[in-house]
Amino acid sequence: MQIKEIYVYSSKIPFRQSAAISSWEYPYTESVIVEIRTDENITGYGEAVTDPVFTGETFDSIVGVIKNYLGPAILGSDPFTIEEIHEKMDQAIVKNTAAKTAIDTACFDIIGKATKRPVYKILGGKFNSEIFEVPEIVFGPLPDIEKHCREAVERGIKCLKVKVGESLEKDVEKIKLIREVVGDDVEIRLDANQGWKNYWTALKIIKKLEKYDIALIEQPLPEHDLQGTARLRRMIDIPIMLDESIHSIYDVLTAVKFEACDMVSVKTMKAGGLLKIKEITKTCQALGIPCHMGTSWESEVGWAANLHLITGLSGIKLWDAYSPTEIYWGYNESIATPIKSYLKNGIRMVQVPEEPGLGITINFDILNKYLVSKPLHLEQKN
Repeated sequence: MQIKEIYVYSSKIPFRQSAAISSWEYPYTESVIVEIRTDENITGYGEAVTDPVFTGETFDSIVGVIKNYLGPAILGSDPFTIEEIHEKMDQAIVKNTAAKTAIDTACFDIIGKATKRPVYKILGGKFNSEIFEVPEIVFGPLPDIEKHCREAVERGIKCLKVKVGESLEKDVEKIKLIREVVGDDVEIRLDANQGWKNYWTALKIIKKLEKYDIALIEQPLPEHDLQGTARLRRMIDIPIMLDESIHSIYDVLTAVKFEACDMVSVKTMKAGGLLKIKEITKTCQALGIPCHMGTSWESEVGWAANLHLITGLSGIKLWDAYSPTEIYWGYNESIATPIKSYLKNGIRMVQVPEEPGLGITINFDILNKYLVSKPLHLEQKN
C-alpha cells in the first residue's frame, strides 16, 4: 500500500459564543483537515488545529509545511510504516507538531480501515471503556457560568474543568459560585493556562481556593517556570498538572527532574500525533506519572482521535471529553460524524466510535461551507 494523494482543507468553524481563557480568545475553531488517499482506494482523515499561543502554528504555516515539506516527504510511503513516516517528517522539518498530527492521524485511520478495526485496538486495547464527560467552563459573566454549571449537572456531569487565571477576586468568586451551584459531589478541576504569571500570585490565589475541594490545578505558571512550579507544588495540597510545559518525552523528563508536577496533560497537537502520545504515556507510566488527555478544541475528526487515545492507552487516567456539537459554546454543525454522548446510571458518558479507523465520515457539504481557501492537492509523481 502506498500514499498516492494528499488533500488539505482549511476551515473556520464558528462558535456562537466566543470562548476565552487566560492566554487567548477563540471565536472559532481553525481546522485543517488532511485527507490521504492510497493506491488501494483507502482514504484516511486527520486534523491539525491552529494555535499560535500553544504550538505557534497558523493556517499559512500548516498548509505551507504540508505542501513543501511533509507531503513530499511521505508521498509513496506505506501508511502502515507509521514510525518510518514520523522519521521522514522529522527529517524534513522540526516542530510543526499540529501539521504532523494531521498526517499521523490520517495514517492511523487508514490502518484501521484496512484491518477493519477501530483505532483504539491498533493503539493497544480497551482500557477506558467508559469515558465520563468532562466539559470546560470558559471565562464569562457569572450568571452565564452559573447557568452552564446548572445545565451540566442536569445533564449528568460529575466533573468540570474550569478556566481560571483572570484575577484573584474573579477566580475566587467564580469557584465559590460553582461549588455552591454543583454541590459537593461534582469534581472541580482548574486550568490557569499560565494565567497566574508568578509564584507569589499563584500561591496567594490557590490558598484561597483550597477550601473548595479542588481536584487538581493545571498549568498555574508560565511553561518555562518549572522551578517556580516545583516550589509551588511543595507549598500546596492540590496536585499540579502540567500542560503547556509538556510537548515531548524530553519535557516530561525535565519536569520530573525539577519535581514540578504530579501528572501531565498530553495533546496530539503539541506532541505530533497518536504515535507520539503513546510514546509519552509509556514514558510517564515508567516514571509513575498519570497522563491526562487534553483537547485543542478540534472538530469531530480530532475528537474521534482523542477518544481512541483515551480508550486505547493504559497510561491515560484523566481526560477532557465531550461532544463538540453539544459543548462548543454554540458550535452546532458537524463537519463529520457527530460524537455521541449518553446517560448511564445518571452519569453523562461520551461514546468512542466503534467503526473501523477513526469511525467517522466527513460531511463535505458542511465542511465546504466553512472553507477559507481552495483545497491543496498533492500527488505522487510516477
